[in-house]
Amino acid sequence: MAGIDTFIFLFGLRRTVVELFSRCFMRSIPGCSLLFLVVALLIHRDAFGEDPAWKNKPNAEWNEDDAKAVLTDSPWIKHVIPQRLRDLSPDERRNGGNMEAGIGPGVGLAGIGLFGSRRQAEALARAHAKPTPDAVMIRWESAPVRAAERIAEEPGPAADDAYYAIVVFGIPVPHRWNLAGEFKTVASLKRDRKKDLKPSRVEILRGEAGLATVVYLFPRSVEITRKDRRVEFVAQIDRLFLAQFFEVEEMR
Repeated sequence: MAGIDTFIFLFGLRRTVVELFSRCFMRSIPGCSLLFLVVALLIHRDAFGEDPAWKNKPNAEWNEDDAKAVLTDSPWIKHVIPQRLRDLSPDERRNGGNMEAGIGPGVGLAGIGLFGSRRQAEALARAHAKPTPDAVMIRWESAPVRAAERIAEEPGPAADDAYYAIVVFGIPVPHRWNLAGEFKTVASLKRDRKKDLKPSRVEILRGEAGLATVVYLFPRSVEITRKDRRVEFVAQIDRLFLAQFFEVEEMR
């Protein structure tokens, strides 16, 4: 999200500078060209300037601001809007062994045409309407992230060095039997020309308002190296689908 916001800001700023320069040039205002050259250079310096402070320090020298920056905008942190999957048909739910999975809302009496065609169309539209899911944060719980959590005093899920841990924060999760086992079967780390890495286990940490933190633990016995270049985390949480790339070189 931060990258998108930056792009929008820079695009809008560039357009504004170009428009002002055009007006200034057409009116032949003295010194206009030099002024806008200086402004453009300042914009370029501020927008594409130095790396964040934490990048130039060892973890042990991070302060609280550095730690919070790592936890909000760094190669280990991603923000993504889940893709909503369609509702399942009764046959699909039956074949999957879960009659409550992916079931949409009912249409009521209006939906069967009892109150006329207009009311029927409205009822069907309401039944199929799906609000856009809120963005969620996906965090690769690496050693630098753990260090940032300690410094910022923002503890994450319990660490286990035997696993790569990827955590999805603030996503709606239903109450259903064996949900962690279900999530385990539909998640993976994908690498180019290699077998998908499946999680050894999944933990669901429930919070408020029906939201939860979902922790995916992938075995470190399968090593992820620089040669992998990028790794895609893929998961399905109920009827929401997530896919996000992590750049291996940037996370080292």
